[in-house]
Amino acid sequence: MYAIVLAGGSGTRLWPLSRRRTPKQLLALTGDTSLLQQTVGRLLPLFAAHDIYVVTAEAFSRATRQQLPQLPEGNILGEPLARSTLAAAAFGMLLARRDPDEVAVIVPADHYVADQERFGEALRAAVGAAERGYLVTMGVTPVHPATGYGYIKVGKVLHPGGSARMVEAFIEKPAVRQARELLAAGGHLWNAGLFAWRGYVFNEALAAYQPAVAEILERVAKINRIPGWLTQARDVLEPLPSLSIDHGIAEPAAAQGKMVVVPLDAGWSDIGSWSALLEALSAQSGRSLVASGEHLDHGSQRVLIHGADRLIVTVGLKDVIIVDTPDALLVCSRDRAEEIKSVLDEIAQATGDRYL
Repeated sequence: MYAIVLAGGSGTRLWPLSRRRTPKQLLALTGDTSLLQQTVGRLLPLFAAHDIYVVTAEAFSRATRQQLPQLPEGNILGEPLARSTLAAAAFGMLLARRDPDEVAVIVPADHYVADQERFGEALRAAVGAAERGYLVTMGVTPVHPATGYGYIKVGKVLHPGGSARMVEAFIEKPAVRQARELLAAGGHLWNAGLFAWRGYVFNEALAAYQPAVAEILERVAKINRIPGWLTQARDVLEPLPSLSIDHGIAEPAAAQGKMVVVPLDAGWSDIGSWSALLEALSAQSGRSLVASGEHLDHGSQRVLIHGADRLIVTVGLKDVIIVDTPDALLVCSRDRAEEIKSVLDEIAQATGDRYL
């Protein structure tokens, strides 16, 4: 059993703190250590250090090694080019060179989990289902009609007394109305983006559902690992489509009754936006106003302030995000935090890469 940590994301919705050179997984957003360090810390009680691999962009390889000195240097895998989660997971498994009968656990590097013990229990249940030959994902019980997560429609129990359920369908990130309907109907989980499968089961699924991707990866596997080989690998990988694991593997597998979901009840958040970060930190602290840096408040509620040395004063605010950095200041409504990603396109058109 081994783990592949996916650490190549950019975290654009956490701008202006997360930038191209400082992606969110390398930032300390929920404590004294980075999200990446917390992720590996959650895995170390369950895996030996040499069984944990991290796939990251080549540009972040050095910073990743510096943050994770407990892992063997060779376990930090620089991805030649970004092609979403399916390519990253497959590339990591290819470079790890593990027995295809072993179970691989795929874990995003930028998630927050409050309860380590429950996380471990759910992960062990997922591995157990994977050992029986299923492709396994993990799902979180919805607590509000979120539109930033995909949903999983759960089916029958896999085995009596177990927590694993068959997946009936994956549902794209819904509009507010549909999210409310899914929450009211019950029987749906948020898609947490964590997976487990035996290597050969994944390879069979890749060949069945994404044969062009499988063929490209087979060509990469045949490249001699001599200095400079990643340049050659990049050329081979160039035509690879940008596919998520959800679209490329999980959805077609679910349609054929080959996908299983294990519930994850461990205080999970994907920290995909400032609003999600506020939710996670509020649950952690028990306060609706969360602030860092120099700050003074009178009567504000459900507010996140991220600052530094400059004093920030807030009075009577509700549902607001404030992020102050040396070169950019963000002030936005909490319920519109998801729009930051599209705003960055306007910033790029107006100023180029200066603020990205």
